[in-house]
Amino acid sequence: MDNRLTPEKVDALLEDALKNQPLAPMPRSITSNVMARIQKDARPVLVTWNDFALSLVIALSIGAVFFALQNLPPVLVAKLRMQGILFYHDLLVNGRTLIPAILFGLSALLAAWTIPYLRREYMKS
Repeated sequence: MDNRLTPEKVDALLEDALKNQPLAPMPRSITSNVMARIQKDARPVLVTWNDFALSLVIALSIGAVFFALQNLPPVLVAKLRMQGILFYHDLLVNGRTLIPAILFGLSALLAAWTIPYLRREYMKS
């Protein structure tokens, strides 16, 4: 199309062509051609063997982790619980420096995402 045409001129040209050009008759074989193409296409398989194998591996992995956690020795469970409590208290004690660091890091990440977009939008106008 000509780049000097405005959208209004393009719409007017299309309307004029639709109103003044004669309609072509529909071919007689269109229905049989369309139906032949529809019946020829096989329906896609929704679940493949790869999906089944992947779900089986994931289910077995989750089951193995659950079984291993249920059969840990009691001494190891006590040590893990103690380490969890110590880690939680360490987070509480260091929270004074951790929270501002997380917030400043989050604001830097959001600024890194937003500033290029705003710069492009500013350059457009």
